[in-house]
Amino acid sequence: MQRRNFLKGAAALLGTVPIQSALSAQPAPASQENATPDTSAHMLSSSRGLAPIIATPDRIIEMNVCTRPFRLQGPRIQDERIGRKNVVHNYGHGGSGWSLSWGTGRMAVQLAAAHGRRELAVIGCGAIGLTTALVAQEAGYRVTIYAKERPPYVSSHRATGSFTPDSRIVSAQHAPAFASQWEQMARYSFRRFQSYLGVDSHPIEWRDMYSLSDRPPGSPRTPEHHHRPPRTTTVPSAQ
Repeated sequence: MQRRNFLKGAAALLGTVPIQSALSAQPAPASQENATPDTSAHMLSSSRGLAPIIATPDRIIEMNVCTRPFRLQGPRIQDERIGRKNVVHNYGHGGSGWSLSWGTGRMAVQLAAAHGRRELAVIGCGAIGLTTALVAQEAGYRVTIYAKERPPYVSSHRATGSFTPDSRIVSAQHAPAFASQWEQMARYSFRRFQSYLGVDSHPIEWRDMYSLSDRPPGSPRTPEHHHRPPRTTTVPSAQ
């Protein structure tokens, strides 16, 4: 793959997709009428290269559950005076904390900059706390992080870490008012993540991801999908 050309294409794609559509719209349900024999044959031939999925309860190593604070109106990035301190709130990103961490961190630091102080305390060291601290350091702040736990014992460490900037980030009702702020966060975060491609420790990399579903993309979830009886499926083994 020509990485440079691919990155240019990805950046161009981010610039041309309507932000409002990414926030609130869903793809139209796929129709079987659109499938052709050639398309079906190609999909079947491609799937034969996938390794069989062996998913049984005895193969579960560990189960983790973490919270994803969600606010209908979107995350709270707001300056507030509490006692003798200026506090910048930066929370409530739903399922998009990792994805928007750089952009939301920059917004929080910009709010803090209005007070003219050069010392800044960050409470929490998950994805958003750490990126906020790094952005503040780059801006010349002396930063101290206060946290109950450190990685890998923070909730962010259990997240997938995929770039999903519109995952449970705002309700459809509040999406129009939040669109501009979301676009700024998403664009800046995307650029920062791109800058880590190719470094030795591979903190960021491109990965192929697949989703298996009995429903067409974008179709509503019905009660029978919640209580579907188990079934056995034969998957061709990889050659």
